[in-house]
Amino acid sequence: MFVHSLRAAAASQSINSIILVVPRGEVEFAKTAAAELAGEAPVEAVVEGGVTRQESARLGLAAAPPAPLIVCHDAARPFATPALFDRVAKAVRDPFSGAVPVVDSPDTVKRVRDGRIVETLPRDELGLAQTPQAFAAAALRAAHDWAAKEDWTGTDDAMLLERTGLDVAVVEGEILNFKITTEADLRWAEMLVASGEVGQLP
Repeated sequence: MFVHSLRAAAASQSINSIILVVPRGEVEFAKTAAAELAGEAPVEAVVEGGVTRQESARLGLAAAPPAPLIVCHDAARPFATPALFDRVAKAVRDPFSGAVPVVDSPDTVKRVRDGRIVETLPRDELGLAQTPQAFAAAALRAAHDWAAKEDWTGTDDAMLLERTGLDVAVVEGEILNFKITTEADLRWAEMLVASGEVGQLP
């Protein structure tokens, strides 16, 4: 999955170097795979991740070279297009310190507590967040420093900026940029690749 993501990032106009953060024990495998893509994807370093997604992002940030913009992507979303990387990168401009791709929720969303529905949330105000997410580098580093100091954990990097009072822009996401988390997701992804509908870069 990360090979698809590396190729998409490298094919965008916004990515100059890549820090690949991988699960513990997978560094050597990832280095070998990255070396095979040396002519396609500018992988600058392979870093062992942490226990949580947030810790892994922080470790990746520590290894990243100085740059005005950082783009964070989950390899569990292997079908993000190069255009999406460019779209989030271009959206990070005053007054926005970050940008997140979002797709509309196709379902009605209920707030549930103690086994019962307590509220129906207005669907026209809801969006499903994706990656890649782009950030002003200084703002992202400061947000991670704040979260570490406060021992606060978010489910994506944008949440950290939101908690520190910074504005995050929304850009149009991609329906096929879904997250592979289950066996059913993986089977669907394999079928899409086999059909040629995804996985081929322009």
